[in-house]
Amino acid sequence: MDVQFEEIFSDLVNFRKEIGAELVHVDYEVEPVRFLLYNPSNPNKPGKFHFLACGSVKNRANLATWRRISYSNGKFRLLNGSEKELEPCKNCIRIWNNKFPSNGVKKKRFNIDKFFGQCGYNPDIWDGINIQDIQEIDYDTFRADCFLLYRPVGGAVFHFMKCKEVRADEKIGWIKSYRFTDDLSGGFKLFDGSKQKLPPCECCLAEWDNGNGWENYSSADDTTKKTIKDNFNIETFFDHCSEKEPRPAELSELYKLMDDNIVWLGADIDNDYPRNWSDISNMYRAAKRYRCGQCGVDLSEHKDLAVTHHVNGVHSDVSAENIKVLCVWCHSKQPHHEKTVRINRDQYPLLRRLWREQGIRFEDVS
Repeated sequence: MDVQFEEIFSDLVNFRKEIGAELVHVDYEVEPVRFLLYNPSNPNKPGKFHFLACGSVKNRANLATWRRISYSNGKFRLLNGSEKELEPCKNCIRIWNNKFPSNGVKKKRFNIDKFFGQCGYNPDIWDGINIQDIQEIDYDTFRADCFLLYRPVGGAVFHFMKCKEVRADEKIGWIKSYRFTDDLSGGFKLFDGSKQKLPPCECCLAEWDNGNGWENYSSADDTTKKTIKDNFNIETFFDHCSEKEPRPAELSELYKLMDDNIVWLGADIDNDYPRNWSDISNMYRAAKRYRCGQCGVDLSEHKDLAVTHHVNGVHSDVSAENIKVLCVWCHSKQPHHEKTVRINRDQYPLLRRLWREQGIRFEDVS
């Protein structure tokens, strides 16, 4: 590889590092380093795509709403689901041409494939810089079987097997809001950055060992069950498991769960709403004409009754597949919302009237 090309390639590697690529959402299949960055949140003014960390990118306080897209896809998918061809950022072009004049690019004739093609391929350079790091984790580097699964919200529990609660959340997509951790200290990192001790899941305690339960939890009386739960020691548990060959089936299911769903490790927690969440929500609700995606009620005359729901519970994920317009009633009935989302007492009679006027039976939405 030519010295200049190595320098070019280095700029693209640095681009990934400068924008914190692991915190920016991915669209489609994204190849190592060869990706572009764009903001899909405003379909009416989608802007440009970026191939360097220019001033427009660096000045963004929060890149959580931006997307990385593979260089070979051609069109860029916007938040409302439409696709559009975008132009390259003129600042990126200016910076690039000043640094690499002999490999300069032009805005009107910018060819993405040709641009990345000049960087060649050097396995020694590419090794270890795949932006989809989570898929490249070598699970063999973990101490055998030593990781736990949990939802990083206050009052939650941790799981040491794929119990019925985990299976249910996997089925509805909420597994994306879970985190794995190999920290055996008992302190679980929550979304707000704090650490909290969590109790073991009672379903895990009961279903362990083919339903016999951990320390015969299933057949124990209530007092003994409480003692078993309170005295559950994580390190003792894993020391017990490491003595068994082969690995307990319950733990093998957790490995497969992490592999199949790309559930994140605890160190990568990021579930904050994007800073411009209000703009995204307002735009999305308007694009969906304030119609509930579940019961179908038209709320265009009562917009405050329409909310934007995160399907998988990950607030930072504002992809078109993960957000959905719901009325306040349907929103309150979503998984894990029963105790956290309450419908206002004044909203309920109004919603009932709208259902009646629009021919929607309460029995069909309750």
